[in-house]
Amino acid sequence: MDKEPKPRITGKQWASIALVAIALVAIALVFILQNLTYVRVEFFLFHTAAPLWLILLITLAAGYAIGRFSKRRN
Repeated sequence: MDKEPKPRITGKQWASIALVAIALVAIALVFILQNLTYVRVEFFLFHTAAPLWLILLITLAAGYAIGRFSKRRN
């Protein structure tokens, strides 16, 4: 039983991955810089003020976690 070697990532593929990563970082940086204003968040008895980008990031993370852990398992 010969095991096939795992395919390696070539230099061209690394360049593509790096380009996509740089683009995502640039987009994230632009998003953060455009959403620096502080907003007030009120949730029941919890009140806080934070930059809009941080509130959106926390909301995204919470939504991801809820969706990830509430999937039905077969």
